[in-house]
Amino acid sequence: MSSRWNPFRDKMTLPLKEYVKKYERHIGAAAIIFGFVWDSITLARPDQLLGNIILVTYLIISAGGILLLAGYAKKGTAVPLLLLALIQFSFGNLAGGFLVIYGRSGTFEGSFLFLFILGAFIIGNEFLRDKYSRVNFHVSTWFFLSLAYFVLVVPMVLGRMGDTVFVLSGAISLVVASCFLLVLYLVSKKAASFVLPKTFFSIVVIFIIFNALYFSNIIPPVPLSLRGIGVYHFVEKTTEGDYKAIYEKPLWYEFFRDTNKIFNKFEGEDAYCFSSVFAPVRMSTGINHRWEYYNEALGNWRTTTLVSFPIVGGRDSGYRGYSQKSNPPLGRWRCSVETARGALIGRTTFNVVIGGVVAPGGLQEKIL
Repeated sequence: MSSRWNPFRDKMTLPLKEYVKKYERHIGAAAIIFGFVWDSITLARPDQLLGNIILVTYLIISAGGILLLAGYAKKGTAVPLLLLALIQFSFGNLAGGFLVIYGRSGTFEGSFLFLFILGAFIIGNEFLRDKYSRVNFHVSTWFFLSLAYFVLVVPMVLGRMGDTVFVLSGAISLVVASCFLLVLYLVSKKAASFVLPKTFFSIVVIFIIFNALYFSNIIPPVPLSLRGIGVYHFVEKTTEGDYKAIYEKPLWYEFFRDTNKIFNKFEGEDAYCFSSVFAPVRMSTGINHRWEYYNEALGNWRTTTLVSFPIVGGRDSGYRGYSQKSNPPLGRWRCSVETARGALIGRTTFNVVIGGVVAPGGLQEKIL
């Protein structure tokens, strides 16, 4: 008879308790993946009150679950699968929510970071069977997710961004983590004696890595996010407060572009980079449009123009603004939207060619 896993057959022949115990790892992984997918779908914008209440609730539930886990480690009794699944479900929802929020800032690095953490948690949970190791691993994961939340929420509360705000966010996360570890010690001194030294080291490493990623401009500049960007032949603000733009429509298969990646430039024509950047209510900050030209001889991008302007939050479709590049030479170009400190929010890349065969439909006009 085949020894391959058959949950339907086994469920009929094993008591429910033995069945659950046998497939504990699969159920735990399913719990975190389900939570991840669920929050990825349901979370809308970072300044929603309900969304933040949900995220905080998951942090509280997972923290309570970890404390209960430490209590079982103290007694030396088996840990209920439901408790582990609850912790993993909460982590999955948090990771899914942060993936959406950080990923919307327009950089792949932000999405990859949280996908990597999620994958590490699932893999780690498969191998960590010791109760004390589980407590340490879960506390470390909880600290990472709480740090990601404070980095997101503190700028929204203060209404501004910058290095000082980020450092303050990190300091708050360390204070909260210290209080949590104190409660863990009071709940189970036995578990704490095994867990705290390794957990303290893990927290320090996570904190250092998170700071290194931030100051290297790898972590997306949450809570800002790019709503749209494109290169246009002409942009002007109307008396109604909208923007009238002339552009080349992207081809049918260019689903994620607002404008065509080919810019047919006629003699003496300028190019316009238009972007919409979402910022939470009451937030004011500055952004840059960085125009870069690809030097074929040197094989690198060279900044030709840097335009700075302020944005104000609250508009769901983003704060609109544009910059102009006078008579750009032929070749590869890109316009990047960055924070004042140079963190990338998003960009569009395009090729400037001699005006001739314009995209199907010719030049078109629309209101932005």
